Amino acid sequence: MKSKVLCLIVISIGITCLIWAASSDKSHADGEAGFLYDFLKGQYLVIGKRPGCNKSYTGRILVTRTGGRLEIIRIIGDTKTRAIGRIESATADKRKVLRIRFSEKNKSYEATYIISSDLDNYPRLTGYVYLEGQPTPEPGIEAWFVDYSVLK
Repeated sequence: MKSKVLCLIVISIGITCLIWAASSDKSHADGEAGFLYDFLKGQYLVIGKRPGCNKSYTGRILVTRTGGRLEIIRIIGDTKTRAIGRIESATADKRKVLRIRFSEKNKSYEATYIISSDLDNYPRLTGYVYLEGQPTPEPGIEAWFVDYSVLK
């Protein structure tokens, strides 16, 4: 009788551990994405080059969090564009990236940025900009730098 009770206790503990491990893996993943959404909020200076073009540009980016996504305002020259961004996984090792989608001058774009930090631990993003849903032989490039003038 004691061995049956002991066996039930061990099985119960095992099941509890499995449930806890499965839920903590999910919450860890949600926590990492949640952290990145908060980490990326702010204002940036951007430098870049449009797809298929050699002319560079500069501008400003404003990133705010709305639930499980980022709302992004891009101001490049006189053009103000709204974009939606999400943290997604890329590559075989599931690296977290920021992927945004936006339309500009009747063209739909998608951009994928590697998320890193500068020497002061502020976000820095670099990535490719390409036409959404079609081959882009010469993608654009962008680098986002935190706008230090708004941090003071």
